[in-house]
Amino acid sequence: MRIAVILILTLLLACSKDIELEQVNYEPKIVVDGWIENGRTANVLLTMSSPFLTDYDSASIRNTFLNYAKVTITTGKGESEVLTLTRQKEFFPPFVYKSIAIKGEVGETYTLEVVYRDKIVEAATSIPTLPDVREVVTEPVSDTSMVIFATVNDDALNENYYYSQIFTWHYDTRFHPSDNPLKNDRFFNGQMHTFQVKRSDQPDPLNIYNINSDRNIMADEFAITDTVSVKISQLDKEAYEVLNGIYIDHLSQSSPFTFVDQKTHTNIKGGIGRWTGMATRQFLVYNKKPRN
Repeated sequence: MRIAVILILTLLLACSKDIELEQVNYEPKIVVDGWIENGRTANVLLTMSSPFLTDYDSASIRNTFLNYAKVTITTGKGESEVLTLTRQKEFFPPFVYKSIAIKGEVGETYTLEVVYRDKIVEAATSIPTLPDVREVVTEPVSDTSMVIFATVNDDALNENYYYSQIFTWHYDTRFHPSDNPLKNDRFFNGQMHTFQVKRSDQPDPLNIYNINSDRNIMADEFAITDTVSVKISQLDKEAYEVLNGIYIDHLSQSSPFTFVDQKTHTNIKGGIGRWTGMATRQFLVYNKKPRN
């Protein structure tokens, strides 16, 4: 019996061969990563999508960037501006289309149009009311680490959606999502609520929600010596669903036991990605209690 099993395994191994998968008829799409906040200019990063089996590295990502597109935003008041391509080293690829004259306003809507060769993509978003953030504070948990808490007074009469971002001074180069950054009415339930703004490392180009750390602190904590800028934003429903779809999609890809039977949500017509408006309040926090 033992010899028979060995023979069967030998035959199976002898019959095995490498299988090469090919992706045919793939049509690249314009990928939009764009946002506008109250009091700040619009930011739009453009790339072309790649087949699933593409090997990604810094060179291949740089080659997908679209630096000859015409990007236009139009406000609900009818004001329009063609965005200017600027170089910003904190992004990769280090190029961002930015507005100069138009800045975000609370209560305003913004339409985005991207024209690249024979392709046209469009999207629309709005900046809702500002979140009623009562405080953002730190709390030491050890001699070397601290946590951050934000208290928001949720309006029970409206359906509200929240998004938190962080920038750790001398460590990050730009604002990025905190860990588990999205909250909705089911979380706040129309009342005063305090929640933890959890740390996440600044993402690299291949991982939009990278929460791994090479610092010797817990994943959701900050170093006791950190100074952190925190943004608490309110989103409209569409922006929330788009960002939440991206977040869920990333979590699904990182787990071999999760399967999501749907495409990532997008509000880009003719392409994929996100164009989101954010009503933002920004806070600067640090540990005010000196260590012994």
